[in-house]
Amino acid sequence: MTSHLRNQLMEGRAVLPRVGSVVQLETQHPAYAVLDPAGSPVESVTPYLRDLALNDNSPATSRSYANDLLRWFRPVNCTMSRS
Repeated sequence: MTSHLRNQLMEGRAVLPRVGSVVQLETQHPAYAVLDPAGSPVESVTPYLRDLALNDNSPATSRSYANDLLRWFRPVNCTMSRS
């Protein structure tokens, strides 16, 4: 993330677009997926969420981590689109 965008976010002068989403799947491994702005699963996140589920973590843990990863990808997507 660029320093300028980071400073704007820290000072409350910038708002990241709410792109992407977390959806519940019909499978248990993983139970949730992070979708990109086009509605496709973020491929780098799916194996991580699958590992969480296979290690007997609660589905709520997977959902929480998925939301955290979505929040992390938002500034990454914003910065990449400005490049």
